[in-house]
Amino acid sequence: MKTGKPTRLSEKLNAELDTIRQDYAASMASQLESFRSDLTGIANDARRTIESDTRHFLNENRSLFETRTEQIRRWLTISPWVISGLIVTGIASMMAASWLWMVLLTRSEMAELGLTRIHQREETWLTLDPDRTELKTCTLAGTPVICIKIEER
Repeated sequence: MKTGKPTRLSEKLNAELDTIRQDYAASMASQLESFRSDLTGIANDARRTIESDTRHFLNENRSLFETRTEQIRRWLTISPWVISGLIVTGIASMMAASWLWMVLLTRSEMAELGLTRIHQREETWLTLDPDRTELKTCTLAGTPVICIKIEER
């Protein structure tokens, strides 16, 4: 039977060991509680950071997506006119190039044949080189026509 303070050495050692165990258990409980609260704080900070980063990312991408969508809408409004303008410009430039090419070829061809074309007051005159050309009357399919005979050099 125990009465008050331990008297024997083993009882004293057991009492001290029990006190040490209780202090150690209290210290471990305190450390675990501190670890739990630190870990909860870290997890909450990480969750807030992830939420903030995700919100920022979504806002940036929404802004970029809206900008791109607006650009596409604008191009869809403008592009038919741009495409039509490019096609008309291409056709007009091809026609101008064809006309210029035809004029250059016609003039050089006529010069080689000894013919000169003169434009005066809404009239066009064709003159012949007397050394190379001769005006004659020919018959084509039984019909007399005026022909130019050109002597090759």
